[in-house]
Amino acid sequence: MYTRTQRHITLDGAQAIIAAALADGKARGRELSVAVVDAGGHIVAIARSDGAEIQTVQIAERKARTSAFTGVPSGPKSKAGNVGSDHHLLAITLAGGVENVVTVQGGVPIIVDGECIGGVGVSGAAHADGEIAAAGVTAAFGA
Repeated sequence: MYTRTQRHITLDGAQAIIAAALADGKARGRELSVAVVDAGGHIVAIARSDGAEIQTVQIAERKARTSAFTGVPSGPKSKAGNVGSDHHLLAITLAGGVENVVTVQGGVPIIVDGECIGGVGVSGAAHADGEIAAAGVTAAFGA
């Protein structure tokens, strides 16, 4: 067979992730942006809290796209768990395109039944971005 069935994140699912992530950020006293993309890296939904800085929108989008493309959380670690050198991380970013890939934490894949159906990116809460993104996915889809 030359086709397969693929799951897709819905707008309702994306909005549920965003609502949970924004609530988590608010509980931490952080203003942030949250982006949800599908498996192809296309925006499904994006939101910026009132006090979040404008650059957090693009950063969140790139973190989400990175996780959707790789199927692992964004950051300096590879799928094998190895931390890349600065040179290696820069090469990954340049090869993937600076509009698509970042090597900082804050993006998580959306995995449903073992399949990556998209990614979530959070920006504005510094080192808690990844935790907040993961909390959004867990709230919408469970553990």
